[in-house]
Amino acid sequence: MITPSLLFSSVSTAQKFANTPTYRNFANPEYFRINFDNDIFAHSDDNYTQGISLEIVNSIFRKNPVNYLFFKSKNKSQYGISLEHLTFTPDVISSKEIQYGNRPFAATLYLKSFKITDNLQRKERLYSSFLMGVIGPRAYGKEGQTLIHEATDNWIPYGWRNQLGNDVLINYELNHEKQLLNFKDLLFLNSDLGLRLGSMYTDVSVGSSLMLGLFKSPLSINANKGKFQIYLYSNPKVYIVGYDATLQGGLFNSNNLYTIGSSDITRLKAKMDYGIVIKSGFFYLEYTRSQITKEFKTGKTEGWGGLRLGFRI
Repeated sequence: MITPSLLFSSVSTAQKFANTPTYRNFANPEYFRINFDNDIFAHSDDNYTQGISLEIVNSIFRKNPVNYLFFKSKNKSQYGISLEHLTFTPDVISSKEIQYGNRPFAATLYLKSFKITDNLQRKERLYSSFLMGVIGPRAYGKEGQTLIHEATDNWIPYGWRNQLGNDVLINYELNHEKQLLNFKDLLFLNSDLGLRLGSMYTDVSVGSSLMLGLFKSPLSINANKGKFQIYLYSNPKVYIVGYDATLQGGLFNSNNLYTIGSSDITRLKAKMDYGIVIKSGFFYLEYTRSQITKEFKTGKTEGWGGLRLGFRI
């Protein structure tokens, strides 16, 4: 359910957010984008229930010391940061009791630095990111959801008393895309390989992305030209999962009232993102939907939707 954006002072992909795949290419090298996910778009109020992300890409971040963690390249690169907040809940948020066999209450808050490098000759994109943040009460998931539910006379989420404990999140991510097909800037197909390693998510993924409509190829020299573009996209992926702190709790603090045990984690899962993008050199607008297979043995297939709104800076 919706929690207020006033929780932030400054955020599809993600770690739930994948902001920089080629189908989300902004038609300008410097921009600000707001990303909002909520399961209300899927008529639900559980599992991954909300995400908010404030994202800035600007040349001033070229001197960010975190960039030393990323691969050096002579190709065109963009640098940015994002502040992201994610909220997860079980099926019944009003229950004060632990809901065994269901997802635990959890919230995360973190700052992410990232680099996007395009090799236009080889038609490739490499995305690198590093994040640091917290999971647990210090991410203020309880306060946000309680405030909005009280204001709307909705169910009070008493179950946050059982949320995952405070812990540190540190994660590194690499994602590689390679153009496989571009038919007259009407049909575009990419391979999509990913690796996430750290105390929040550890997994590998393989998939593809497809764009269909009127657009400039995101891996061409004209990608950042200000022409009006509109297209549909889909991005199916398969994940092999090693660790998920939003289910299992943090790596460094084992003081949790309830977690999903390692043996109950679904090690192979699939996810599909799809949507529509409208953009020009000045603005970016997207509506997205996502579906994911069950992430633990007693879980179920879940879905959510989102909006992305960006402006040139």
